[in-house]
Amino acid sequence: MEERIRTALEFLKDGQSFTVGELRLGAEKPRVIEVTGWSQYTNFANLTRQQCLRELEEIKALFYKMVDASSELKDFIKDKFIEFNLCFDDYGKVSIGICSEKNGIVKWEVDLKE
Repeated sequence: MEERIRTALEFLKDGQSFTVGELRLGAEKPRVIEVTGWSQYTNFANLTRQQCLRELEEIKALFYKMVDASSELKDFIKDKFIEFNLCFDDYGKVSIGICSEKNGIVKWEVDLKE
């Protein structure tokens, strides 16, 4: 994974995104690193806010494991904001943004049941 993270950093420095494991890392906005993961649920109608918040926490935990494993990534994100995104993948047809979190504030992209 260390080599994959190094490659991702090269892409991020050029403002491009790159997938490492189950996460896509992107740096399209200045000083913002976007960390995107996809819901494990296959039926959009069954999603709830609680499930999505749990999955968002899993995305954050996975990203911070990457940070702990790579001093280069840790240095790269030092002066940047991290935006975590949870998306729904409709079998490769379309990716739907569900929610995002930046600075501890969750923003919902879709209306889900509690």
